[in-house]
Amino acid sequence: MTFPQVLSLILVPMAVATAHGFFTNWMAVQLLLKPVRPINILGFKIQGLLPRRQAELAERISGAIAERFLTRDDILNFIRQVDPVAAMRSLLVEKWDEKLGEIIDSIPMAKMFVNPERLQGIRDKLVGALADEAGPFTERLVDSLDGKIDLKETLRRNIMAFDVSELNGIIEQIGYREFREIAWVGAAIGLGIGSIHALINWLIFG
Repeated sequence: MTFPQVLSLILVPMAVATAHGFFTNWMAVQLLLKPVRPINILGFKIQGLLPRRQAELAERISGAIAERFLTRDDILNFIRQVDPVAAMRSLLVEKWDEKLGEIIDSIPMAKMFVNPERLQGIRDKLVGALADEAGPFTERLVDSLDGKIDLKETLRRNIMAFDVSELNGIIEQIGYREFREIAWVGAAIGLGIGSIHALINWLIFG
């Protein structure tokens, strides 16, 4: 078998099949993400799977998260785990000092008659009384939220609002190695097919 015959019957089929396998798999992976906007080629609309199915993906992903991973009851339990007394005491002290300072600053003469120690005593008693009511308040807050938290819809709306191009970039960064491996697997399969083709040519024409 001459070199032109080896080239045309053995080497070329192997090279073409290898390249075909590589670029076919590479293109298949790219079509999962791109193009983001649909384009028309010879009457066919081409768009990446993720951008085209964004609404369906948002519906299914939000449903799976809300039903299996982070439920409404989980969120309510998180709220219950907050120490209501400490949180309420910290908030009241902060607002008392802030608002009382504004009032005293607006009335210069008040500083001559206001005893800071007495004001602090009043503050502590008032904060203590209000903070003691924080526990029941937390339960009332949880009760008021129950039935009003639509986690699935919130997640779905946020996924739909997420920029697909940015999401594609994240997926490409995370999956770059795997995408490349998929392309090389295609090249290996193509090489195998090309080798079989070359073997058949050699048996027939060799």
